[in-house]
Amino acid sequence: SSGINAEYGGLYGALDRMYGLVYHLDQALLAGLPYLQEQRVIKYKTSLLIQVAGALAGSGSIQPAIKLLKQVMNAQPDMAVPVSNAIIRLYYQVGNIYKGESLLAEVQSKLSEEEKEMNNGFRCIAHGEYNEAYQHYARVVNLNPANAVASINGAVCLLYLGKLSDSIVQFEGASKISLHPMLLFNLVSLYELKAIANTTKK
Repeated sequence: SSGINAEYGGLYGALDRMYGLVYHLDQALLAGLPYLQEQRVIKYKTSLLIQVAGALAGSGSIQPAIKLLKQVMNAQPDMAVPVSNAIIRLYYQVGNIYKGESLLAEVQSKLSEEEKEMNNGFRCIAHGEYNEAYQHYARVVNLNPANAVASINGAVCLLYLGKLSDSIVQFEGASKISLHPMLLFNLVSLYELKAIANTTKK
């Protein structure tokens, strides 16, 4: 419990510091700056807001993250496509399929083939269509073998489809691209599941 409290305390402390930076950047913009300096400040502020949204989403605060990303999208129209992608995936994550599909329809024509397949994979997962989702993520990996998220999500789909050994193989492949702690935790958990399954068979 103390470990969890420390983790969230660290997260909220970091969020407070980020919001403090955003406040000071807003004050600088209100005071007036030369054009080039103003553009640098706006770019830095946008980067901070996206980091805050990512931290909120990572802590499970999905709706505040979506609200913040919408602010970024309105303030920075040139970032509409990548920010829309993030919002679409968050909508699917909280089960708001209608809003996810509506926003996807708005930006679909502007997406690369890789982005289309990624979003369709998230859409299929939201519908519980794991086999179809896996096919989308497999196509993403074919388009871009370095896309660790697609590889990991494909492995998760295989697990939901009851293909434990195939899931482990794909997680192992993803671990060569990304050594994210959560990926390694999932991989260790799958090894344990496989060991239990083998023991049960005996």
